[in-house]
Amino acid sequence: MTRKINQAPPEGQTQPEIRPGDKWQDRSGLIVTITDIHDNRVTFIRDGYEYPCTCTPDRLRREFIPLATSTKNLSAWRASNHPLEKTKKLRELILNSRRGQP
Repeated sequence: MTRKINQAPPEGQTQPEIRPGDKWQDRSGLIVTITDIHDNRVTFIRDGYEYPCTCTPDRLRREFIPLATSTKNLSAWRASNHPLEKTKKLRELILNSRRGQP
């Protein structure tokens, strides 16, 4: 008896990854922030509500929509933390310390 190997490509949408700090939106438009993740529990805080809520990851994916991360904050961070400028400043500090200058 020969064994057949299924070569069909995987189908369907991938599930979004749940990470602490991510923001999700429920059906009524309220935003929740993920605070902690365990194997079968996700802890989150609703905006305007001080106590944490928990649910399963499957329920979170069913009842909430992941919000896109803000690229505006990322662009501002990139502009203020330019690696080339940091490297130049670090080189100047090293050269000055070798010369004995503060």
